[in-house]
Amino acid sequence: MELKDYTAEELKAELKRRTEIAKAQKAEEMKTALRCRNCRHCAPNPKWPIQYQCMVRTWGKKYPRHYCVNLSNKACDKFERKDNKL
Repeated sequence: MELKDYTAEELKAELKRRTEIAKAQKAEEMKTALRCRNCRHCAPNPKWPIQYQCMVRTWGKKYPRHYCVNLSNKACDKFERKDNKL
C-alpha cells in the first residue's frame, strides 16, 4: 500500500502513536541515565537554590567547599543511584 491509500485520520493516529512511544522511551531514558540528577549525593545549594552541589566531592584545603554541578552533567565515579520509590 502507498501513502495515498490511507486516510488523514489514520495517518494522524499513526503519528500520534509513534510520538507517544518516543516520549515514553525518552522519559525512561531520563530516569535511568547516569547523570547528576539521578545521584543521591546531588543536593540544592543552601545559599543559592538555583545551583546544585555534589555533597561528596570537595575542593580547598583550608575551607573545604562542594563542587557545583548541573543536573545534566555526566555522573562522576562516586555516583550512587537515588531510591526513586514513591
